[in-house]
Amino acid sequence: MSDDPQYLTPNELAIWQIEITRINQHNIFCHCRTCNAEWVSSNQDISCPKCGGHRVESIACWQFPDD
Repeated sequence: MSDDPQYLTPNELAIWQIEITRINQHNIFCHCRTCNAEWVSSNQDISCPKCGGHRVESIACWQFPDD
């Protein structure tokens, strides 16, 4: 018996990975490094709506804690 327990079956893991990929495509928190504007978008590859800058960092909103 292995010391590293498997909590998900291979099929469950594949489904979970597909869902995470799908969730990452929506509700992206964006921050412009040029003008410090912040907004939520469904697209990570966009320019800043305030200054038009392309120095935009982004993170999926679901990764933020709810507190």
